[in-house]
Amino acid sequence: MSKTTKQGKPPIPTRNYVSHYDPTKSHHRAWLQAVLDLLVQHEPEALAEGSELRDLWKAAVEPKAPAQAHAPAVLRHPNPLVGVPRFSQRDSAQLAQRDRTCFSSSCAMLLEAIKPGTLQGANGDDHYLAVVQRFGDTTDANAQLRALAHFGITARLVQTADFQLIERQINRGIPVPCGYIHRGPVDRPTGSGHWLIVYGHTPTHVLVNDPWGEPDLIHGTTLNANGVGLRFSRLNFGKRWMVEPIGGGTYRYAAGKGWAVVVDSFR
Repeated sequence: MSKTTKQGKPPIPTRNYVSHYDPTKSHHRAWLQAVLDLLVQHEPEALAEGSELRDLWKAAVEPKAPAQAHAPAVLRHPNPLVGVPRFSQRDSAQLAQRDRTCFSSSCAMLLEAIKPGTLQGANGDDHYLAVVQRFGDTTDANAQLRALAHFGITARLVQTADFQLIERQINRGIPVPCGYIHRGPVDRPTGSGHWLIVYGHTPTHVLVNDPWGEPDLIHGTTLNANGVGLRFSRLNFGKRWMVEPIGGGTYRYAAGKGWAVVVDSFR
């Protein structure tokens, strides 16, 4: 880290914190994320390549395996992942369902990303939706998990997700469907929620495909129907993804309480 910031202030003292950072402890992870969020806004140069916090973030995302003689090469997946499709829920063959099928379209993107060729064409999510409906409603998480199992994917719904979980899955080559609260102001989101898929990450952002379109994360509106390759700040997406209800259909930020579909294995 440089000796002074651009504003001439002394740098944030990170060395002692960095040396004691333990990624297995939730409050340490929360500290790191909070520091990153603040630096993005106020001191982005502290995340420059070669800085202590940048090195810490990279070490947390890509932990090194214990040294061993003749260790086999580790397959690393690109970040962002390639080959993740974008299915639009707007063109659903079931017109009466199109406003409700974000969960199905997001899981269809997951399926086609890790088992390419399973869903054919730009409307492959219609095929997936038909399978979901054998097991229940498109909004039913259990129906989604059973549909994925039908295609050979063992997955689970978690409500304790954070950005490190996303990073670990992408490092495995697996994108992550995430449910977030997309309406209302960013510091007090409202509504029943929406699903998209995350397929890449940086220290400050995540890359997503949204089946409905591009959202305005600050104000909680939809800007347009283009949901391909969107870049969300962790700060604003986190406030809508990791939340807990506070009554009246409103939510507040709650670190480590994100909704996500996590793939354990597939064949």
